[in-house]
Amino acid sequence: INVRGVNLIDYEEFEEIVVNVLERDISSNEDQKLAISSPKDQSLFIVAGPGSGKTTVMVIKILKFIFVDDVSPNEILATTFTRKAASELLSRILS
Repeated sequence: INVRGVNLIDYEEFEEIVVNVLERDISSNEDQKLAISSPKDQSLFIVAGPGSGKTTVMVIKILKFIFVDDVSPNEILATTFTRKAASELLSRILS
């Protein structure tokens, strides 16, 4: 399906791309999988320790919004507690 010039994919295709391109198996951690696969109309508050993958989960979730759920990037709000984390989040999404 082509929407706004973007070819939408289903979740299974998305998961395969994440594994192959980002080298992340999102099905191996149940909490991360639930956060990523949750519906687009469900707000999430992710709390975890340093190095646990919060930023990676946010990046993958945002990419899912765009390429699976047909959410415009202009409609997505992601917040972090530091400018460094926000910069890292944006950098990972754009790369």
